[in-house]
Amino acid sequence: MSSLERQSAERIDRILDAARSLIIETNGIGFTMKDVAARANVAPATPYNLLGSKDGLLYALLSRSLDALFIGILRYRAADPLEHPVEAGAFAADMFIRDGLIHRQVLPVFFGTRDELHRPWFMHRSMTFWSHSLEAAYRQKVIPPEETERDDLARLLMITFIGAANLWVHGDLDDEELRAQVIYGFGHIMLGFAEGASRKRMLAIIKEAQLDIPKHHSFLRLVVPSTGGPARAARNAIRLESQRMSKEGSAAITPGRIAAARKSEKLATKKKKGRPRTSRT
Repeated sequence: MSSLERQSAERIDRILDAARSLIIETNGIGFTMKDVAARANVAPATPYNLLGSKDGLLYALLSRSLDALFIGILRYRAADPLEHPVEAGAFAADMFIRDGLIHRQVLPVFFGTRDELHRPWFMHRSMTFWSHSLEAAYRQKVIPPEETERDDLARLLMITFIGAANLWVHGDLDDEELRAQVIYGFGHIMLGFAEGASRKRMLAIIKEAQLDIPKHHSFLRLVVPSTGGPARAARNAIRLESQRMSKEGSAAITPGRIAAARKSEKLATKKKKGRPRTSRT
């Protein structure tokens, strides 16, 4: 690396560090590139020159925050290679959760912004990670040879994870539910290749994960008929909050508010379930 390249890399790190600190302080991405430049102690034009735009900056921040996932070494514990993708999915979910504030703010850029500079490399590394989780199964030929010639299975794992992460970002899954949803989805994908004892273990993994998946999806909360009691009160509160946020504008609808409303609904439902049943005479 030349001296000029090294200086550019150092400046990018400073800029990304500054953006990260601003996200943590403000719990959002409403800062400007000028704010980032001032925090990083660089010229106002430098973030634009090095990263192109604010979306480019956020994409680069996301890519860097996931480096530990894509280039890290994951040691699989399961003897059955079909369980390795499930372990990889749980590992990735845990990594997202550990830095949840950053990922919940930055991932929407990945979900909703076209980026020909950062996205291709990001997607390549993602596919590499999921492909690596399948290597032992390919090597031991517990997956049919025709599957090893394409990236379809790794792509399916990636798409499943991205779908769960999208719901998590929007508050439709909490941290525990994100992990469970990934394990549940990956378990079903790999179940198609499992036989005998391997199949029994995979079914057990799926059943355990299913216990932590919400029975009713929160994004359907306003169209699912209420069952009365505390659940109805919770749903009414959510409906009123949604109407109020709509009047304030879409910017007011945040994962934090949605998660708080979901928590209220979940506690109300648990309270109702915990009541002793009265017998009819």
